[in-house]
Amino acid sequence: MFVDPVYSLQNIYKAYQMSFHPLQNEEYWSTHNGPNFIPDPHIRRKTSGRPTTARIHNEIDKPINEPKKCSYYKNE
Repeated sequence: MFVDPVYSLQNIYKAYQMSFHPLQNEEYWSTHNGPNFIPDPHIRRKTSGRPTTARIHNEIDKPINEPKKCSYYKNE
């Protein structure tokens, strides 16, 4: 009653009732006459690494003026 009839099992069976034909060899393909799109590398998103933050930093984010310590010996 709350779900559209498009999502019924009968309609899903109808979608897969037709057979799928495999692609032919590339020799039989027609030539492409449309425009060729070349992506601009400057507007692509970075794929690896941690994403940059857009948060505005405030006084809580400023480090306290403590002397730096060695991570191994815990000395200044």
